[in-house]
Amino acid sequence: MNNNIDLAIKNIIEANNNGNLAVFIGAGISKTSDSGTSKLPTWGNLIEDLKVDLKIEDELDFLKVAQMYYLEFGRYNYYKKLEQYFPKEIKPSEIHRLIFRINPHVVITTNWDGILEKTIEENAFVYDVVRSDLELTKSILQHKLIKMHGDFDCDNIVFKEDDYLKYQDNFPLLENYIKSILGTHTVLFLGYSYNDFNLKQILNWIQTHSKHRPPMYLVDIKNEKTREKYLKNHGITYLNIAEDKADPIYEKVYFDALKPFLLQIKGQITNINSDEQVLEFVYNKLNVFKSFDCILLEQIKKTLSECEFVYDADAKPVLRFFKDEITRGGNQVKRAVYHRFIEYLKNIDEGKVDIPDKLLQIFQILAKAGIKGIVFSKNKKQANRDEYLPFEEFLHDKQKDKLEKHLNFDYESISHASDDISVSMDYAFSLFQMDRMVDAYSTMENIIATAIKMKDYALLFSAMYNYNMLLWHLKFSSGVKREDRKKYHKIERYDLSEVFFNMTRDRRDSLSSIYEFVSETMLVQMAYRISEDLKKIEDSRKIIERGGMVFNSDVTKHEAKHKNLINFVLSNGVMIENLQSFQSINRHSIHIAIERQIQKEDVSLNRYELFACIKYIENKDLKALFDEFYNKDSKRKGSFRISEEHRHWIQNVVFVNLVENYLKSDITFNKYHNYIQNTIFILSLAKHSEEEFETIIRTIIKLIYKGSNSISIFTSINIFLGIQYNLFKIEIEKEQLTELIEILINKLIHKNYNGHEYHAITSNELSNLFWYADKSDIKFENKKIIELLLTVLDDFALSDKIDIAQNLLINLYLISNDEIKYIIKEFLISIPLNKEKEQYKRIIFNLLLVIYDLKDIEETVVEDIEQYIKKLKNERMFSSSLYEMKNEIDYLKNNRGVELFDTVSRDIDAMVDQNEKRKEISVF
Repeated sequence: MNNNIDLAIKNIIEANNNGNLAVFIGAGISKTSDSGTSKLPTWGNLIEDLKVDLKIEDELDFLKVAQMYYLEFGRYNYYKKLEQYFPKEIKPSEIHRLIFRINPHVVITTNWDGILEKTIEENAFVYDVVRSDLELTKSILQHKLIKMHGDFDCDNIVFKEDDYLKYQDNFPLLENYIKSILGTHTVLFLGYSYNDFNLKQILNWIQTHSKHRPPMYLVDIKNEKTREKYLKNHGITYLNIAEDKADPIYEKVYFDALKPFLLQIKGQITNINSDEQVLEFVYNKLNVFKSFDCILLEQIKKTLSECEFVYDADAKPVLRFFKDEITRGGNQVKRAVYHRFIEYLKNIDEGKVDIPDKLLQIFQILAKAGIKGIVFSKNKKQANRDEYLPFEEFLHDKQKDKLEKHLNFDYESISHASDDISVSMDYAFSLFQMDRMVDAYSTMENIIATAIKMKDYALLFSAMYNYNMLLWHLKFSSGVKREDRKKYHKIERYDLSEVFFNMTRDRRDSLSSIYEFVSETMLVQMAYRISEDLKKIEDSRKIIERGGMVFNSDVTKHEAKHKNLINFVLSNGVMIENLQSFQSINRHSIHIAIERQIQKEDVSLNRYELFACIKYIENKDLKALFDEFYNKDSKRKGSFRISEEHRHWIQNVVFVNLVENYLKSDITFNKYHNYIQNTIFILSLAKHSEEEFETIIRTIIKLIYKGSNSISIFTSINIFLGIQYNLFKIEIEKEQLTELIEILINKLIHKNYNGHEYHAITSNELSNLFWYADKSDIKFENKKIIELLLTVLDDFALSDKIDIAQNLLINLYLISNDEIKYIIKEFLISIPLNKEKEQYKRIIFNLLLVIYDLKDIEETVVEDIEQYIKKLKNERMFSSSLYEMKNEIDYLKNNRGVELFDTVSRDIDAMVDQNEKRKEISVF
């Protein structure tokens, strides 16, 4: 097609995308439904038949002939005569369907037949059919089929002279509506000849309008300059779509040329004939992502279509386009374009052509998804291997510094908002990571305004998604002050679906993969697929454990896709970390990473997987994932390894930065709380050198000393100490042990603790610390700090004093020198137990003093136990304290040979056994 038609098609497509395309359908389009048994007449055929009945020959005015027929034979015969020419059984053609698949804002026809309505009904096109003023007032759909000349069912066809003269009176609303369309829409005339009297009516309306209106086009196949000038005089551009094709049958040439013309308007590929056009096509597909710093592989796949990824041993994806593969809904035309693209890449690889800028731009966009090349042929020497054109050498990763900051949890020196949306997004994301929600929200508002101004709709959707996430935190997060939560309570979130579907069609098409992500559809799909993959991998593990063989060609696929997802989130600043589907993907990815190493002696994770363990997985779930690496009964116990490089990164960068951020935050139990627990747990599984271990303990000391910690932080440290000793028999340097113990004591002395820390210290949550001290044969010698502690404890309530005595003082007693032991013992036996109201506390503490030889057995202890058991039986109650009593009594019986507790021991055993049976039969 010539340049004139190419430009027209571009304008028509743009108008259609903007919802401003009107297609006028004339009688020529109805002729596309002609078949061997059913044919529609031309206007000439119809008029000639009317003239035969009227017995006239010379009259050339069609409207006058119709008027004469009406007057001669009456209304009934007039309608009956015309209806017989338009059989209802006639079927829509491919041209009819294609017109509606283009989805113009409005289709207007001067035809009376019902083919267009039938096209709508049979294909479920969402159009209101309007045949009268009344139906126009009732029309509610945006898209309409306007039958401007009525139809037989409504008994209001426009054909005879009076109908045209009285059109304004009979169809006032329709006329005004159509005139408004002519003045505001790009118009495409199909099925009209330039001398069609229906077209002349429309041209007459056009003449009354301003010259400043959208373009109008009439499509035909006759190359006549006179008609082109005639139409141009009325503001219509004549398009000869058949060029110089000659055929004696006009309709055939017209229909054959009209189909590819309409397909181009629909956006299908029909005119890519050069390498430049191929590159332009591929680039235009990918151009929507140019503002992103990273792109999801899934987005590339959905945007390009007809492609997949293969993965090398380095876990980097290579793009491969389909050729002969059988896939659902394969687009052969698009595959042909991609095949030509591949042939072009072969020439690049062979050095036959230079790399043009447009191809470099394509490479740069694909590289943002971590893609390292494009497959151009099968490797002839190695089966199941592909030859590909690598393009990493042509590119430079500009986002590395930004990515490193987030991987390191380093927000000491963050960038600030600027006119560059990407920089501002990273700034807002950093604020979000620091729990500065109000500042992040304010920044995001500015980003949205800038994105709208710059018409950067890709980043606009990301910004609106982040805005919604921040708004949720500001409304409901416990870390946000109450007055701030009230301030944001009435602010509404963005309706992303409404924004998306209000966009023009071409923007929706280009942004669809971005919208799928921010609407969370893509994430849910990814979460489902990876859960299914995990099931298959778990089944494979069972086969391997039974001695079978499993073949997997894409062993690095999940590693590459997981890295790509994390890169996408961090590089683009997507605030998605609390989303359940996202956490599920990370949890399953780590599970798969572990399972795929079932046949290896040692198991390890890459940097991104370790980062995900720390940031995106709940602590309880992380422990469950790694249970087999520290569980005493597991065959894989102790087989988890962290490389020296990664150990250094976690110990000296991640852990240090996390603790710094945790200590700086003014939010109690901020987001770093879970990250720190996970980091300590991951470090607990790895074998460290003495120097590395001392570094970790030094950071832990800082955390306990300066932090306002939770019980779970203490529990994590305790687990770390226990696992390290059980797996690797590693020892803590004595000075560090002493420092840790003194920090706990000083917290009590100076009352520098929150409620959680007090409970952790007084309930022995750091029991392994004292166990380490005992194993290290440490002798605690700081008499002054012990005396201060005991002085402070004198003022504590009796119940609290007992808790601290049995969970801290006795542990201190066991590791102290003789002088301190004497001081602690004197304090312990001076506690007036008879004044303690809780009987079970008196019993347990008394027994503990006996166990550690701090006092002799007293018969009153047995009486206390008997009274306590009797009380529980009378009240038909069970107390968990019986378990502790049982353990203490069993120890005295089995290790000390004490027979004093025989009777009460049997009673306690019976009550414990009964409680255990009760648990077994419980359905709750």
